[in-house]
Amino acid sequence: MPKTLPRLPGVRRDVRRSAVRAALAVTAAATLTAAGFTMASTGARAADGDVATSVLADLTISDVPAAGLDAFNGVFGTAGSPPNGGLDNGDLSDPSGVLNYLTVRGQAVARTNAEAAKNWAQAQASGFTLSLNERNFLAVGSLDAYAECIPAPIGPLALAYARTDSNTINVLGRQVPTGTTQIEVTGAELGAAGVSTATLTIQYDQFEDPSGGGYQPQSSARAGLDITISGVLRDEEGRELYNGPLVDVELGHVDVTCDGTTSPPVTTPPPTSPPPTTVPPTSPPPTTIPPTSPPPTTVPPTSPPPTTIPPTSPPPTTIPPTSPPPTTIPPTSPPPTTPPPTRPPTPTPTPTKPGPTHEPDYGYGHGYGDH
Repeated sequence: MPKTLPRLPGVRRDVRRSAVRAALAVTAAATLTAAGFTMASTGARAADGDVATSVLADLTISDVPAAGLDAFNGVFGTAGSPPNGGLDNGDLSDPSGVLNYLTVRGQAVARTNAEAAKNWAQAQASGFTLSLNERNFLAVGSLDAYAECIPAPIGPLALAYARTDSNTINVLGRQVPTGTTQIEVTGAELGAAGVSTATLTIQYDQFEDPSGGGYQPQSSARAGLDITISGVLRDEEGRELYNGPLVDVELGHVDVTCDGTTSPPVTTPPPTSPPPTTVPPTSPPPTTIPPTSPPPTTVPPTSPPPTTIPPTSPPPTTIPPTSPPPTTIPPTSPPPTTPPPTRPPTPTPTPTKPGPTHEPDYGYGHGYGDH
């Protein structure tokens, strides 16, 4: 089982370690000898005068014959921008041969930018796998590292972050968290035929300065991952074959400062002086008050509308023409004279009085004695 060890006193997570400093830190922690640790670098690095730098991978392998390791040091994916130098999309040509050991998954990004507004640096990849002795010795998940610095007059303000998959790495199949961890492995796992057992000490640091991923009032920022692995190798009899550093890997190291960007903003304050000179033009508005007097003179023109009232009198003169209609009332009087013709219907009852249809001599008394 991996054993997590307490962090060594005096070791800062937010300070980038060179290969030499990494070896010395591990040596002091484990009482090891760093004589076989290689320090030469054949890869291209950012210039010393750059205010923004990005290094995607910096790999150092110690010379350890017992473990089958040959000395190597190189960098892959570098970018650097001098003051106000603009964008650098990075060099991914791998002149030192880092990709012979380290596989970079996904799109590799190492770029920087320096301008008057701010300086920034970025490093990204989907993951990394370090192969030693034809074995996956170290695996790291996706990485996104970024640093930014905003100069005066807005700043100085800086932010930095280094984001990875669950903040863990994999060493020979073991999950290792940040901090210091010890694991026990076999020579077969290392791919070292002459090694029986080994104790590996892994120092895994994820640093952000300033921390928290937000802007802080400072004039520089940096972020990245540092992984240092040392080991004690033993033979079958338990005799020590090697005690020292094995591998040092720095991933996504981004570093920026606000240097070289403060002078352009300082030249901008003079243009801010003209606004006070614009105060005199504010006096003419009071001189526009006299023109406001003419509106009162426009009041007389409002009197003509009352003079239009006389024309409204003619409509009442049209009332006489309305009198002729009342003269038509006489023709309505004849209808009352029509009641006399209704009297003829009164004689009609007389025809309803006819006498009996019997003959005058008809009756039961005439001729009765004749029978």
